[in-house]
Amino acid sequence: MNTVIFTLLLLVSGNVLGQEKPPHIIFIVVDDLGWNDVGYNNPVFKTPTIDRLAGSGVKLLNYYVASHCLPSRNMLMTGRHAIQLGIQRHGFGYHPRSLPLDETTIAQPLKQVGYSTHIIGKWHCGFYSDNCLPHNRGFDTFFGFVGAGIEHYTHSDHFNHMHNLRKNDDCIAKQYIGKYSTTIYANEGKNIINAHDQNKPFFLYLSFSAVHTPLEVPSSYLKQYESTIYDEDRRTYAAMTSCVDEAIANITEALEEKDMLKNSIIVFTSDNGGAVERSAGSNWPLRGGKHTIWEGGVKAVGFVYGELLPHHSRGTENTGLMHITDWFPTLVTLAGANPHVGKKLYGVDQWKMVTGEGKSRRDDVLIELVKDNKASTRYRTGIFKNHPFDITTRAAMKMGKWKLLTGPIGGASDWVKPKEMNSEHSVIEDPDFDATRMVRLYNIEDDPTETTDLSEINHHIVAEMLAKLHNFSKETLLGQSRIFPRANFDGMGECISPWV
Repeated sequence: MNTVIFTLLLLVSGNVLGQEKPPHIIFIVVDDLGWNDVGYNNPVFKTPTIDRLAGSGVKLLNYYVASHCLPSRNMLMTGRHAIQLGIQRHGFGYHPRSLPLDETTIAQPLKQVGYSTHIIGKWHCGFYSDNCLPHNRGFDTFFGFVGAGIEHYTHSDHFNHMHNLRKNDDCIAKQYIGKYSTTIYANEGKNIINAHDQNKPFFLYLSFSAVHTPLEVPSSYLKQYESTIYDEDRRTYAAMTSCVDEAIANITEALEEKDMLKNSIIVFTSDNGGAVERSAGSNWPLRGGKHTIWEGGVKAVGFVYGELLPHHSRGTENTGLMHITDWFPTLVTLAGANPHVGKKLYGVDQWKMVTGEGKSRRDDVLIELVKDNKASTRYRTGIFKNHPFDITTRAAMKMGKWKLLTGPIGGASDWVKPKEMNSEHSVIEDPDFDATRMVRLYNIEDDPTETTDLSEINHHIVAEMLAKLHNFSKETLLGQSRIFPRANFDGMGECISPWV
């Protein structure tokens, strides 16, 4: 890159933050973390580092992601909505499909303005060819796994039990068997930080495999919950969260020792709501969980921390509407790079909102729209049965205080109390829930737990939101199909690897 252009880009970044150097960016994702699974939302959970960073930073209270991990992570990578990528529903699995190779990842514009770029942990943006892997898509280094989940001690693929831990192109799983994934990732993060050339800005995407199943954790983390959580799965889950918290503490300490923390922005997020059916996550008091479009599935725990934040914004709770795609333009712009070098973004730059110096640039957000996921019965009754938007289509969107859901919700539609001591574990069912009902409207400001459907008395609001969904539907790519041939496992060697 031309030296003059590079210098100008650094000055742009410095002007955004009122300083000369572009910020180091540490982006942390915890897999399947529920709304109720951090200490500042649930004091039974011991997450002192997360609580401290969130309490000294900006908590995002109106922040939305996808209902499961694959669309969330690919939207984060590109700033583009799942409907623009064709990855709304099915996982990539072991078929030749991925985040399309003509999409720009967040690491690419950062690298262009001089950033050192690293990913540790879960990739989940495809791996059928070498071109899909993160170290060939803008990241300098990759230490982690390519699929949806792994065993935390054996580092084998969660679904077919082949080894699934690599460093760039090398399979390294065998040398880490018996060592816990969260600890391994933290140690690798510390090594990268310690080796970093401080003359360069630094981007670390730290994507934990915890607290995703299987529920496994070193026994030392369980002791602090022996007298507070009786349920074994919930106790293990809480201990996994505490282990993640300690890993984040180790990363922040390494940044501080390297004199990098004062010039760092740390972003923390979950990729979707807690898995209440298949795991031990909790989104209480929100309704539903992972794989549903209720708030418990799509409203994420998230915050921003950093000494570069204006003093007036530190320790605040921000209620501005934000979407996971917004991180791409927000952070790329903050770094002094141009986020608009590829295709049309869905994300918008929200830095002024985060810092309290402006309002959200969103009036609405499309949470989910899956054209090939429709109700099993063509149930179209009432005033909206002939609307141009097919109300049997699974979709969710937020507009101001309103949230609209159409089609099948997915998963359980209950409120699930956590299994902590002094709280009876119980499922609270909605006696009025009708699975054949295709349109639901909630006032999330007054009714954040989605108890009262107001669609019958707010036809004009529903009509306005359905019109928006119809417009989005016209722009939607159909989901990638199950392309064949499937993976050639015999030719992969020791690790899950590209096969095309």
